Formats: sequence, structure tokens, C-alpha cells
Amino acid sequence: MLTLPAGLALGAVLGLLGGGGGLIAVPLFGALFGWTIDDAGTASMACVLTGSAVALAGHRGANRLRVRVGITYGVLGTAGAIAGSLAAFKVPNLVQHIGLSALLVTSGMLMLRKARRLRSPDSAAAPAAGLNTGVRPAVAAVATGIGAVVGLFGISGGFLTVPALVAVAGLAVPEATATALLVVMINSTTALAARASHIAHLPTVAALAAATAVGALLGARYSRRLSAFGLAAGFGSLMLAIAVWELRMAVAGL
Repeated sequence: MLTLPAGLALGAVLGLLGGGGGLIAVPLFGALFGWTIDDAGTASMACVLTGSAVALAGHRGANRLRVRVGITYGVLGTAGAIAGSLAAFKVPNLVQHIGLSALLVTSGMLMLRKARRLRSPDSAAAPAAGLNTGVRPAVAAVATGIGAVVGLFGISGGFLTVPALVAVAGLAVPEATATALLVVMINSTTALAARASHIAHLPTVAALAAATAVGALLGARYSRRLSAFGLAAGFGSLMLAIAVWELRMAVAGL
């Protein structure tokens, strides 16, 4: 009964924001189904993969996707995604819970900061710095780091990818949101392949992935109709609340 709303919610986040669904999925699956953080991370990747693929199709119709940039960052991130996935089963659960909490707090604070900027009457969208599709050391380092985080924690990494595409690749935020989905899809495919022998709870994971795909389609369709301020403020607050839960899980494991 919990599978459908959980999958729909994760997909909606992916479609609306270009990422963040996996960051919520790991603690959510642990709380709802009692899965270990490794099992929850593997299931999260399956959901993120299907959800990002569907959401990507919805964004492409709006001409926001920059394919070359997405492929560049995705391919450069594959080594990190493989290394992170293999390390995930050797890192103690306590360390993973603490690391995931730190990521949730960081992402939540960034979202709330973004909401404050959007609410300011004199705020204006910063112009893109100019498209940069070249492969530089900074690009390789950022892409590899994002892939490693995706593989280690089983998250989408979109909350890292979107600002990276804005700051390093010079994309505007709407373009970065759509392009991040392609990066997420490549990284998730690679990381999931590295974790293939550890996939558990297959019927439930398949149902979650299907529901995530539906939610992502709806999220991408309505991404231009909802308040950017409301999305940023609500999602940021949710991430901070989940961070508290993750810290509680970490303390309980001591």
C-alpha cells in the first residue's frame, strides 16, 4: 500500500527539480520497509533510473536539454559511480547514515537559501555565464566526484549536478535542471550495474520504479506551473526534517 505513494512522490521530485528524489528515497525506504541502507540505496538507483529517463523525455520537449554537456558529465562520472558502488558495501552503516545526513543538511540549506533569493523582490535570475562544453580538469573532477557520491549513497546526485552545470558548464538553471537528468541517468545506470549482484526485494523495487516513472512524468509536466519559491522552500524543509531522522538512525546504531 505504501509503494505507490512513495514511488509517485520520488518521481515528482525528480521531474520538478531534476534531482533530489534519491536523497529522500534512501531514508524513506529504510523507514517504510525496514531495509538496510545498502538495500535502500540499490532500490533508490533503480527508481532514479526509471524516473530520470521519463522526466528527461518531458523536459526535452521544452528544448532545455543540452545533450553534449549531459553526456560529457555523465561519462566522466562513471568511474566515480563504479568506485562508490563497490565501496558502499564496505563502508559501515553508521558512516553512511552520518554522511547521508550531512548531504541532506547541506542540500536543505542550499534549497532554503535559494528560496530566500526567489522571495526577494529585487532578485533576478542570474544570466548564464556562457556555455562551456570543453573537458577541463575541473569538469573531470566535479563529474567524478558526483559519480562517487551517487554510487556510495545510492542517490540521484541531482542536487549536486544542477549547481555544477550552472557554475562550471555555464548553463541557465532551466537547462541545468533538464540536463542533470541525463547525467543522473548515466550515473545511475553505471552504479546500478556495479550493484547488480546485491539487488534485493525485487518485486517491491519494480513496483516502486514503475510508480516513480509515473510521478516523474507528472512532475516534469507541471514543473513550469508551480511556484519556484514554494518548491524550494518546501523541499529544503523536507530535507532538513529527513536529516534529523537519519541522525536518529545513526545514533540508534551506536
